[in-house]
Amino acid sequence: MDAFECISKRRSVRSFLKKPVPKELVDKVLEAALMAPSAGDIHPYRIVVVTDEGKIRRIAEAALNQTFISQAPIVIVYLVSLEEASAYGKRGVELYSILDVGASMENLMLAATSLGLSTCWVGAFDERRVEEILNAPKGYRAVSLTPLGYSDSAARGRPPPARSMKILYEGFQ
Repeated sequence: MDAFECISKRRSVRSFLKKPVPKELVDKVLEAALMAPSAGDIHPYRIVVVTDEGKIRRIAEAALNQTFISQAPIVIVYLVSLEEASAYGKRGVELYSILDVGASMENLMLAATSLGLSTCWVGAFDERRVEEILNAPKGYRAVSLTPLGYSDSAARGRPPPARSMKILYEGFQ
């Protein structure tokens, strides 16, 4: 599947089968995630692969009771090391680290799509509760998560609505 096809096929899926995902596929998805660019090549994040059903259920509860998360056999959580992110001062902590996670998460989601897996980027959750559930080291902030698994065939998702271009061209005729 070429890049444009993969981008057009990616959907936010909110219904998963309890079908296990082979470790080889998880490893490929994580490898793609780690290939993302990062400010200063610091990569101040850690990717936590959660497979324990109890922890996944608690994460779903911490994510404002988004129960679809608990349907997936895997939840991926990004933790940012505030110390590592501070290499670029306040801007590194407040902006670059978040952009780094965004780039990595996009790679992860596109790789998952190319392998027939589904995801749903989740940002609405209680950070502290997720950090507690994962026993995150001091100085790490939970910033993003996604369930990972096979979608329920009925939940493949519709194509996104057509959007008008909101691009400003400077200097083009």
